[in-house]
Amino acid sequence: MNRIRDRKTLFVYTVLSIMFIMVLGVLFVQVAKHYVIQAYEEQLNYDSQFVSQDIDLNQTDLQSQLDYYSEALPVDLILYDEANREYLHTFTSTESKFLNEVLGEELSNNTKVIDSHLLQSVRLNDNTVITLVSEQLPIYYLNTTLWSVIIVLALLVGIFIWSLGNRLYENYVTPIREASKTASELSEGNYKARIHDAPYGIVSELGQSINKLARNLEYITAKYENQNDRLKTVVNNVESGLLLINEKGLTRLANQAFVNYFSNQDDIVGEVYYDVIENQALNEALQEVIFMERKKQVTIETDRGHYFEVYLAPIWNDQETWKGVVVVCHDITKIKQLENVRKDFVANVSHELRTPITSIQGFVETLLDGNQHDEEIINKFLKIIDKETRRLNTLIKDLLDLSSIEKDDFTLTKSYFSIQDLMSEVNLVMERQLEEHQLESNLDVPEDLEIYADYNRLYQVVLNLYSNAIQYTQLGGKIEWNVVQEDGFVHFNIQDTGIGIPEQAQDRIFERFYRVDRDRSRQTGGTGLGLSIVKHIVEAHGGTIDLQSKEGEGTSITVSIPQLL
Repeated sequence: MNRIRDRKTLFVYTVLSIMFIMVLGVLFVQVAKHYVIQAYEEQLNYDSQFVSQDIDLNQTDLQSQLDYYSEALPVDLILYDEANREYLHTFTSTESKFLNEVLGEELSNNTKVIDSHLLQSVRLNDNTVITLVSEQLPIYYLNTTLWSVIIVLALLVGIFIWSLGNRLYENYVTPIREASKTASELSEGNYKARIHDAPYGIVSELGQSINKLARNLEYITAKYENQNDRLKTVVNNVESGLLLINEKGLTRLANQAFVNYFSNQDDIVGEVYYDVIENQALNEALQEVIFMERKKQVTIETDRGHYFEVYLAPIWNDQETWKGVVVVCHDITKIKQLENVRKDFVANVSHELRTPITSIQGFVETLLDGNQHDEEIINKFLKIIDKETRRLNTLIKDLLDLSSIEKDDFTLTKSYFSIQDLMSEVNLVMERQLEEHQLESNLDVPEDLEIYADYNRLYQVVLNLYSNAIQYTQLGGKIEWNVVQEDGFVHFNIQDTGIGIPEQAQDRIFERFYRVDRDRSRQTGGTGLGLSIVKHIVEAHGGTIDLQSKEGEGTSITVSIPQLL
């Protein structure tokens, strides 16, 4: 578009130049014509004075004198006798028409122009007038010649201006426009823009300078972007939340972790911190650091239940001028959860140990109080002490097993064994409890199914699941075992028709000491650690546990163990 516009401008300039030459040509033609006519007039005046002084009207042969003057001078003559209305002339017969035009004119001493001829009349006496008619003036030839020269000159000037304009356009206007366009692109951030095919001279130097500037800007920008990308990569991959606020309270840097923890917006850079941070406690801590200009450490809990240890520190430059605040947020949710687990564990263990110990201590004190007791009461007390002692021993054993399984150096002693042998051994151990609870038990296990696993730990898993199913199934209920191999896993599924597990308790059923029915668990000697042990053993084998239960209808638990690992 600019190229077409510039061509139009050049065309207009060329036309104006030609028109200027033409106007000058008109003026020149008029001036030349004036000087030509003036020269002929002077010559005609001189000739008319000569003829008027030299002619002799007293001679009878006036025609001969006229012919003589016509041949000697570049003029034709007309001698007119006004009294007799007679005239003599030197015109040929072919010039009769022009002669009549001359005779039709009112003759006077003034010079006239008729059909490119000059007429000069001189009165010789009262009745006689002689008129000299010059040869035809070369006006047409003069006009044709001059206009030809002017037109050719105008064309040459137009061609010269057009050629010069094109040359200037190609060598200067186009490169300068290209340089301007490139500079605009550079100012807009396109550092790959370049000037190509720059001509010689100062414009070439300009193009080379701009290209050099563009390369330097591209290099600096690429270097800055690489550093910025590395910084962003490092910052965004830091699990701790990072935030940088300048002295005006605007966020200048925030990693994704901080945005996920404390803001609902995707991009908070460039915003005022209290407009984008959703946590009121963090905003108050920031305000305190900004106003007091000193470090602060605070523990913050979010609405989602996460805990953060937040460190806030003011930023100072080399001139000891305050420039903002840096915030580092460490997620301590897991630490808090571990603390809670530890507290709960200590509390639960203390509670579980206190109950049997208190019971044993009470009965022992009763037996040792010095009073006489009959044999039946003593045996009853001793049985209770034996039961509580066994329960205490079971609890300690489960705690030791759980502690051993949770150690980092815990290893499984794996071997190939028949799953039917395992299930038959567990079923044999549980026969007495099944009979006491009047429960029906069915085992569906393929005979040739083997697995590569830790026999004793898997025995412990099946035993705990079996024991829980018996414990929470009413008299006359039913328990079914189904073991199948599928997709490289052996699936141990146990279903009972027991009391079931409430939906709100299903997510916590594998926690330590968690019981759905605490009174019933204590009556049967449960410790609340069985399912937690099951979960850890299954996970150590690389397996999974699936629980499905409906309160009042029963529970189905599926343990999936890799057949070969």
